[in-house]
Amino acid sequence: LYWVGEGSNQVVLAVNWADTALAWGYRFSTESVTVATMMADIAAADPRFSYTGSGYISDILYIDTAAGMTDTLRGSSYWESKRNGVTDAGMAQSLVDGDFEKWGTPAAGVVVDSTYWGDDWGWGYTYVYPMAITPVSVPDTATVTPSDTTSAPVEATIAASEILYWVGHGSNEAVLAVNWADTALAWGYRFDGSATVADMMDAIAAADPRFSYVGSTGYLSDILYIDTASGMTDTLRGSSWWGSTNNGVMDAGMGQALANGDFEKWADPAAGVVVDSTYWEGYGWGYTYVYPMAITPVSVPDTATTPDDPVDPDRGPFCGAVGTEGCTAIAADSDLFVAWATGVSIVRGPVDIANHPDSLASYGEPEDAIGPVSPTDNLRVVSLGDGGTATITFDRPIGNGSGPDFAVFENSFDDHFLELAFVEVSSDGQRFVRFPATSLTQTETQATRLDPTYINNFAGKYRMGYGTPFDLEELRDSTGLDINSITHVRLVDVVGSIDPLYATYDAFGHIVNDPWPTFSYSAGFDLAGIGVIHQGSEGIDVSEAVVSSLWPNPATDMVSVTLKRAAEATLYDATGRQVAVYSLVEGRNTLSLAGLGSGVYMLRVEGTACKIVKK
Repeated sequence: LYWVGEGSNQVVLAVNWADTALAWGYRFSTESVTVATMMADIAAADPRFSYTGSGYISDILYIDTAAGMTDTLRGSSYWESKRNGVTDAGMAQSLVDGDFEKWGTPAAGVVVDSTYWGDDWGWGYTYVYPMAITPVSVPDTATVTPSDTTSAPVEATIAASEILYWVGHGSNEAVLAVNWADTALAWGYRFDGSATVADMMDAIAAADPRFSYVGSTGYLSDILYIDTASGMTDTLRGSSWWGSTNNGVMDAGMGQALANGDFEKWADPAAGVVVDSTYWEGYGWGYTYVYPMAITPVSVPDTATTPDDPVDPDRGPFCGAVGTEGCTAIAADSDLFVAWATGVSIVRGPVDIANHPDSLASYGEPEDAIGPVSPTDNLRVVSLGDGGTATITFDRPIGNGSGPDFAVFENSFDDHFLELAFVEVSSDGQRFVRFPATSLTQTETQATRLDPTYINNFAGKYRMGYGTPFDLEELRDSTGLDINSITHVRLVDVVGSIDPLYATYDAFGHIVNDPWPTFSYSAGFDLAGIGVIHQGSEGIDVSEAVVSSLWPNPATDMVSVTLKRAAEATLYDATGRQVAVYSLVEGRNTLSLAGLGSGVYMLRVEGTACKIVKK
């Protein structure tokens, strides 16, 4: 805290008495100085400090009446000195930049070794001095000048991107950093509308049981942190005075208003370095500090809210990107999937509804959304365009089981360029019920990248190869819907514009902001497929399937189908449209495909559906 001298070289002097250890800083510009020069300069600047001796020291004294220390701290008649932990030449020792010089009375040390130096000298002992060293404060009678720019400490900060533990929800973000005397930690805070430092501190204290503070308005008298899980069983605490800054400028403390992007720091003066001083008549000296200690982002505590805890659909919390803790994404090659989409009907939307309403998206074919999704191929998709729809069917209805019942796949190249769609389901193909979706993304500027923790119940939340799951239990009370027999799933592309003329809204009235416009033939949501996790009761088990074999496949003009018993069969094209009906006999049947165009078809025989590819 207290530096004496000027220059680009810095040395620390520590003194250990029997019950106190104190330290000063010393700056100099010459190539090297001696310990004697440093001790003399500190004694001249600090009236509390003095010493007796010229070669080796017989006593070092310290008295501070302002702090109530009216008795001189003094040691024995023998003092030893070390430079950077090695016994040195005492007052004659030369110093260089970065040295740590310590003087100690044996009464303050612990013997760790001994050597017998003959009968004339007796035993000699090696001491270590484990007592914590306190930086000396600047005395009221001292004058502190700004340090040289070449050696001035730099205020430590931390970027929002480095924060591990975020508290609150909203489109605005602020970072809170706290500097104790030997530790600096940081949290993130999210909020909508307006908020104060008090709001942020209260939210963090409520969410993180390791963090608390003393005080309510203005400035705080203490900030506390304890983490038994990591072995921090003693509370980190500071002095009775704390300073606060907002983006590096002294602020209004707990009453300070926060804005998006703010960096708020609270600090114990013991953690700082004095870089300037001002004398206030009637009050004494005031000091300007910087806090160069590196700031560590706080980890999420074990007791923090997790995605398994109850979720407020209007506020979250929602899980994050693939690979983050609690993420609900399901990989395309997961064993959870028992079936995939078998039919799809597409109604394309514009590539840019605001500026090119007559130019429709055209990338991909409907059949690209049928069958299993590839974990690596993000080109096999069909694009919907702005507001476009896809209606998907299955060989057996989707049923309501434990947990998610189906998952929708999109082809995002990364975790943040996310194109979204609403998801609706029907048990008759006529009445559709939409999953209540939430978007908490800011709506002040048009988004180019999204944070998935702000998104819930939208298809497209996860990157290529990972499906967004949906649980039919959420729609249990929906009129006209049998959640144990879902025959159709419909996707409706989100027009991500924040312009109210074109915007779409979530279930709670928020404008949905996603990357828009994406003016190209692949505009809008890109459907890769839908995987079924739970099937309904309609249809028959695979073990009872009437179809014994179907070949060749792919086929040209005919296909041979062998049945276990006579049955009616219906052929559907990729849009779900019926194109042919057959009366089949037990045994082998030959079906003509003449007149049908190339593509994917689905042959349904009782409860069994077989995909046929016509070349």
